[in-house]
Amino acid sequence: MKTLLCTLFAGLLAGSAHAGAGTTHGTASVLADGEWEIGVYAPLRRGMGNDVELSIHPLVALLSPHLVVKKAWKPDGEWRLASRHSLFYPTPLLRSLAREGTGGVIVADAVIPPILVSDNRIIVGRTLSDTTILSLSGRLMLGAELGESNWPSLHMPLAYTRMAAYQDNVAMALGTQLDGRLFSTFHYRIDLDGWALPLSEATWATEAKVTAHWRPSDRFTAQTGATAVVGAYPYGNNWHVLPAFDLIWRW
Repeated sequence: MKTLLCTLFAGLLAGSAHAGAGTTHGTASVLADGEWEIGVYAPLRRGMGNDVELSIHPLVALLSPHLVVKKAWKPDGEWRLASRHSLFYPTPLLRSLAREGTGGVIVADAVIPPILVSDNRIIVGRTLSDTTILSLSGRLMLGAELGESNWPSLHMPLAYTRMAAYQDNVAMALGTQLDGRLFSTFHYRIDLDGWALPLSEATWATEAKVTAHWRPSDRFTAQTGATAVVGAYPYGNNWHVLPAFDLIWRW
């Protein structure tokens, strides 16, 4: 139960990283002007025109206010370029998880100060064929605790790497993503990320996500697959395999 809660927390709050099955997710492209997209786990996204896309996760925002802006700087050409920037305040969500019993994944007497976190990514991509897209990314998360702090890190897959920026100020990652078609309306995505946590007790992690997507139309996607995480934790190295599932609607 604790692992499931931590995984959902990390995946939703990071925005990232492991939520979203839309064709522009993780690529250097953005939604068209006026286009909307939302998933069961993926955030609500809207194309704002001028190659800008905004996103927010409505449920997570109730306890962790945040906003994500993605801008395509070079939307055309052999290589495309985009940047993605987010700012969020995870303190209310963290405090809600500091309890005894069900839903408690942080010790009840934890001292969690106000925390501000920014997540910045540069994405470059190109089309390899009519149905295959390659995307390369660099990511830098910066965090600041604004007050007295005394709470333990969560030694869980996905959660540990992203929360390193909360407690240790910085987390970095390099990523590669490949999107392509298997056959007919079935597609695939392979997403590899390598994390460096230079100021943390454990300093590295690798995440590999493989998913199959069924897209009967441009307006709906069903995704299923798995994420494998191999990394260092304060107690030693470990590995985990986590399910990945989402339903995405676009209009």
